[in-house]
Amino acid sequence: MREKLEAIRTRAEAELSTFDSQSQLEEFRVQVLGKKGELTSLLKMMGSLSAEERPIMGQLANEVRAFIEEKITEKSK
Repeated sequence: MREKLEAIRTRAEAELSTFDSQSQLEEFRVQVLGKKGELTSLLKMMGSLSAEERPIMGQLANEVRAFIEEKITEKSK
C-alpha cells in the first residue's frame, strides 16, 4: 500500500506540472481525489490492514492527499 501511495504522489507531481488549464486540473482532481478516485479506492482498502499498520498508512494517505490538494491549488492560481 505504501508503494501505491508513493506512486500516486509521484505521478501527481509529474502530471500536475504539465497541466495548463482549470479543466485539466479539475479532471485530475476528480480522477485521484474524487469519490471513485485512486486515493479514495486505496483508503477503502485500509480496513484490511492490521491495527498497527492502519494509523501509519492513514497518516501517509493524508499527507499524499494534502500534497496533491496543495499542488492543485498552487497550479490553479
